[in-house]
Amino acid sequence: MKKILAKLNNTEIDKKINNKVFRDFIKFFETKFSLKINHELYLEFENVVNKVATYNKHLFIRQSDLFGMLLIEQNQIENFEEKFYEAIKDTMFKDVIMYQNLNSDIKDDYEIKYNNKTLSLKEKEHANQLVKWIKKQVEIFSNEKLIEDNPQLKNAITGDLAINFFKQQNEIFIRIYKWHSNVFEIMGK
Repeated sequence: MKKILAKLNNTEIDKKINNKVFRDFIKFFETKFSLKINHELYLEFENVVNKVATYNKHLFIRQSDLFGMLLIEQNQIENFEEKFYEAIKDTMFKDVIMYQNLNSDIKDDYEIKYNNKTLSLKEKEHANQLVKWIKKQVEIFSNEKLIEDNPQLKNAITGDLAINFFKQQNEIFIRIYKWHSNVFEIMGK
């Protein structure tokens, strides 16, 4: 970490950087965990994120720049790293989480009907459509280009942190998608 911070020491922040993503993330983080980051720590976080973005010649803060917050040693926020990863997951994969939650709700509803033998033909057709859609999602998430060509992950300072996190989350989402697909496939018969 110290080597990474040393790279940033001589980086003069580009004053034209749009840091709306940082500000929005901080608001989300504070709301999610019902806390208020004090002004000094906020400035430290903002400074390191802006430096990471400047170093990478980003005009706008990217999600991978936010990982720079993990470089700050602080003791104000208990379990900060764990909370950071939870919050970045919620923001980085907002749509995936929403769709997987919807699928889970439908799966639970259909499972009850399936076990009670009250699943309608229309619901079976819907289950089969979901299988096709989910398999397409698995294909998308399994494609290495999703990571290689993702501009959000291009980052000379925090890229490895962001890429490792992204890969880990992808694996989890793929497992969940495959589970949902298997269940819907059974119900669609």
